[in-house]
Amino acid sequence: PANTQDSLWWKLPATDVRGTWRRPDADGRDTASVPADLRERRALLTRMIEAAKARGWQVWLFCPHYGVGPGSRGPILVDEQTRRVTAARLVDAMEAYPMADGALFDGPEWGYEIAPFHQNARSSIFNDLPETVAEGAARMGFDYARMVGAKDRLFARLHALDDRTIDIWGDRSGGFMGGFGLLGGDPALAEWIAFRTTAVTETFSQIKEMANANSNRKIPVACGPRSAAWSSMAGYDYEALGKILDRMFPKHYFWHRGFDGLYGSVARFVETLRTWNPGVSEIGALKFVTAVFGIDLPEVQSLRDFDRGFPQAFFDTVVVRETTRAIAAMGGDAERVVPWVDSGRKPHDGDPFTAHDLDRMLEAAQGAGLRRFLYHHHGNLTPGDWAVISARCGTPWQSTTSPIWSLEGYIGAYSMPGYHPPDLATL
Repeated sequence: PANTQDSLWWKLPATDVRGTWRRPDADGRDTASVPADLRERRALLTRMIEAAKARGWQVWLFCPHYGVGPGSRGPILVDEQTRRVTAARLVDAMEAYPMADGALFDGPEWGYEIAPFHQNARSSIFNDLPETVAEGAARMGFDYARMVGAKDRLFARLHALDDRTIDIWGDRSGGFMGGFGLLGGDPALAEWIAFRTTAVTETFSQIKEMANANSNRKIPVACGPRSAAWSSMAGYDYEALGKILDRMFPKHYFWHRGFDGLYGSVARFVETLRTWNPGVSEIGALKFVTAVFGIDLPEVQSLRDFDRGFPQAFFDTVVVRETTRAIAAMGGDAERVVPWVDSGRKPHDGDPFTAHDLDRMLEAAQGAGLRRFLYHHHGNLTPGDWAVISARCGTPWQSTTSPIWSLEGYIGAYSMPGYHPPDLATL
């Protein structure tokens, strides 16, 4: 729309091969291009940050440690030299933008999936022990060979299950002991899990300590861990991180399919366990997930149920529990918890998470004490999403005309009054 042409959103790269980012202004001039000159780009970013600060907003830089220069050696989750270089890059970026309030990390983390078919084994726990972590593991007091053995035995165990075995270990009522027994009761498995959380905790602790020891100002640090249900598997020790981080941005991602959504991850566990074990039923695989992760999805008894949408009980139980755990991790201070939220037609390439789902999720989280959230906006904010968000967080917005589908339609539809969210067909 004409009244947003001066915003940064409309200044996207003109080199997009699809040609979909080009937007002429009302006079036919091309205003879409990001400046080619690096100094002009930085000036544009600086103006954007200053404009946000002028509104009274806090501005946190997302992953300002990216672009690490020479000197890194091994995986950041185990290598102190790589953490040192990362801290140096963090300091460099934060001092270049002194108006920024803090640094928000996305990871690092370990995997939490088992499906070999999922994005080329993206986030697979069975890819988490390459030889490059052996030296760092030894430094932290862990036996690399023993953990690799535990990983291999776990893989074998997950191929040797049946419904009877799952029922023996208590499914929903076995607690820690039952879940550990279901996984094989392997002492080395406990060591591997401890290594995962120790590595992530040490990484954030050292980077923050190194950065603040070498910066001309204190740098508040936040990270966006997996939602509490997956946090331990991914290596996040909520209790320990609550004493290190200044803010926590847990991922309140619940959609089906795609990647990173709770429904999708649970469904992949069910599908994978069924593929590996002919003697495991869909309900048996769901019991396994509940026993190991404590995830009990209301009204879900089969893979078919994942496609029936979210019952209200899901928001009243799962969303409330995930929110409560995050707030507890930050000492009960809800102001320090800002969950990532995504919704709309294709959140993280997943199935739609509707405006009604978004509203019910925010209602449940607010009831659990949440005060703010961060919308993961990547160009597909729907009118319905924006109506829900604006009603809860500002001046309620509603469209009075139907948007014309296509970017050209958006810029040409001057009959649409005021702001209209850029609902694009992008991931």
